[in-house]
This record gives sequence, C-alpha cells and structure tokens, in this order.
Amino acid sequence: MNDDDLLLLSSFFLYWVTFSFLLIKTKNKKSVSIINISIHVIYSLYFLYGLFYKSQGGTALVWWFYLLLFLWVHWIINLGQLLYLFFTKSNSSLN
Repeated sequence: MNDDDLLLLSSFFLYWVTFSFLLIKTKNKKSVSIINISIHVIYSLYFLYGLFYKSQGGTALVWWFYLLLFLWVHWIINLGQLLYLFFTKSNSSLN
C-alpha cells in the first residue's frame, strides 16, 4: 500500500470514528445519520469514480486531493458538532 492510499484510508477511518462518537452523543440520531451519510456517500462516490475511471493525463492527483479536502472539511464540521455537544452537556451538568 503506498502513502497516498494509506493517507486516504486513515482519513476515512478518522472520519468514521468521529462520526460514530457524534452519533453516540447526539439525541437526534436518525436525522444526523441520514444527513451525514448521504453527504458522505455523494461526494465520496463522485470523487472515487473520478479517481478510478476519469484519471487520464495526471488528473488522479486532482481527484485524490479534492476527495481528501471534502473528507477533511466534513470531518472538521463533525468534530465541531461533537465538541459543541460535549461542552454543552458538561456545562449543563455542572449547573
């Protein structure tokens, strides 16, 4: 496995771990899971299709980069939601 594949695999793993913790902490599990999974599947399928089937002439790096960019932005948004839920729950238990 080369370094690009390892970075992509670890990014997907990090996203899914964060998403799992977000589902554990949230109250509205159904809507959070439907929204996040549908967004994740749409951009992942689009960029993975481009990476595997439309990468002629050196454009594989562009497809790979945008897949990582969207994955990391989605991860940062979910991490922000998780941190917000964590700190609001801990602050409400202190009061």
